[in-house]
Amino acid sequence: MGIIKVMDEMLANKIAAGEVVEKVSSVIKELVENSIDAGGKTIKVELINAGIKEMRVTDDGKGMDSTDALLAFTPHATSKIKNENDLYFINTLGFRGEALPSIASVSEVELNTYAEGESTKILIKGGKLEETGTSNISRGTSITVRNLFYNTPARLKFLKSFYTELNSVVSLIEKMALANPKISFTLKSENKEVIRTSGSGDLLKVIHEIYGYNVSKNMVSIQGENLDYEIHGYVSNINISKSTKNNMTVLVNGRIITNTYITKIIKDAYHTFLAENRYPIVVINIEVDPTLIDVNIHPTKQDIKISKIESLEELLFSLIRNQLNKTDNTFKAYIETPESEEKTETKTIYYDEQPTFKEEKEEPKQVEEQTIDFYISKETLEYDAQIEEKEIEEKTLIQPVGLAMGTYLFANDENNVYMIDIHAANERINYEKYLKELKEQKTNKISLLFPINIELTKNEYMTIIENQELIKNLGIEFEEFGVQTIRVTAHPTWLKEGYETESINKIFDLLVNMGKKFDRIKFNEQLAINLSCKMSVKANTNIGFLEQDILLKRLMKCEFPYTCPHGRPTIIKYTKYELEKLFKRVN
Repeated sequence: MGIIKVMDEMLANKIAAGEVVEKVSSVIKELVENSIDAGGKTIKVELINAGIKEMRVTDDGKGMDSTDALLAFTPHATSKIKNENDLYFINTLGFRGEALPSIASVSEVELNTYAEGESTKILIKGGKLEETGTSNISRGTSITVRNLFYNTPARLKFLKSFYTELNSVVSLIEKMALANPKISFTLKSENKEVIRTSGSGDLLKVIHEIYGYNVSKNMVSIQGENLDYEIHGYVSNINISKSTKNNMTVLVNGRIITNTYITKIIKDAYHTFLAENRYPIVVINIEVDPTLIDVNIHPTKQDIKISKIESLEELLFSLIRNQLNKTDNTFKAYIETPESEEKTETKTIYYDEQPTFKEEKEEPKQVEEQTIDFYISKETLEYDAQIEEKEIEEKTLIQPVGLAMGTYLFANDENNVYMIDIHAANERINYEKYLKELKEQKTNKISLLFPINIELTKNEYMTIIENQELIKNLGIEFEEFGVQTIRVTAHPTWLKEGYETESINKIFDLLVNMGKKFDRIKFNEQLAINLSCKMSVKANTNIGFLEQDILLKRLMKCEFPYTCPHGRPTIIKYTKYELEKLFKRVN
């Protein structure tokens, strides 16, 4: 009938461009990836009108001869793969051969390249070859793209404002630089330098060049491997966080990806360390056998499929969590002073002309390596004023000074002053205590002389009966008592006295809310959080010096004393030098 017809090449390229080229940064991404694949060690990106009018990417890579230069604009022409089997062993950023013809179909493209003593110039407009000739370039490749979407006005209309497009390119080049620390990147807008990295190969130095001193000082190195994956990179401690995920740079075999599951693993590793609406800065490279991943599932290759994801989750989570637990995460109430302040008594990372970073160790680390000999005899977190006198005389390195506003405890050691939020500190102490109790295989119970009656809705009642074995394992014994009512006859010893009914109700509520999606680990975590908040001393509660001392000692015994389980800081540090600066005692 002649209804079905083959599209002409130009129309097909425009359709392909709709998938590959969404905005200015999409073009820059494809061109820069080609420069990286070509072995470029110095890559320069220049923009006019945020790239909408003109963008140029120049590299010092291996370049192309005239034949390859022309062939590069042919759809599906690529040097990266040769047959179907190569799809399972992709080690380059590009491989489909779609980018250049797609870009050329919706813009004016000028290519200048040099290889094997031959320089070539090609000019293409709207997908049509306009000019070929000899270029004056003597190394690498330079591609200039002008008037993006000039022949597709509907696409042009959907480009964002100048600053939105520029910010998108800036974010992209930052991630490219972090992904390739051995490559020097330069980004210019309207002939003004926006980004420059050294290409030294030192990832921490690139982080410093991108984010600045205060971020790089608070980055923590992670490195580890298992049978399937090798991971290395940097994650921020809890002093540095952002309100979006944009600064989480995840690489798989050097490719920048956006994967929801990996992002969730990283976020989970910061659970109870950062607030729910805060995200860390990370630069993590995951090395894996190419056969275990599929990079060919997204038009822009930004997402991938990963095999053995459980193995990756276990390794990545444990690396981040363990490293954070080893690190001094005490919040600072100031912007740290760089090495240029030579008179400071605090030790800092410093940056010089060399590519190697140096770090002087702090001796001693006042919070992280805390030594506490004070023994608290009671398991409960109730303050105990009956502690023996000889125990009171034993001191911690951090000693209480006094309470301000009934909320903030001031303490000090030889070189620092600390301010502790007593409610947040109690929450952390209680949280870790409850979490430990919930993980115990054997639970001590108290039989009740006067049982607790709890009336439930029909749905709640059925859920509790269905999970009665789990509830029994928590140390709660109960029996059915009338219609939709249960009678609790025993409960675990770790429930706070006077709050037994409220605590049991919280346990039942959490069970009902989780329903069929019940997970014991998440249940323990959330229950510990719920109980710790309610059972902690409230703000504006005056506590005596003895209670202040006990609180400090208990906080310092926590595995992670720096935040409450909601991610709010428990303790903020001022160094002696920073205080002296505030009081103008030093310059």
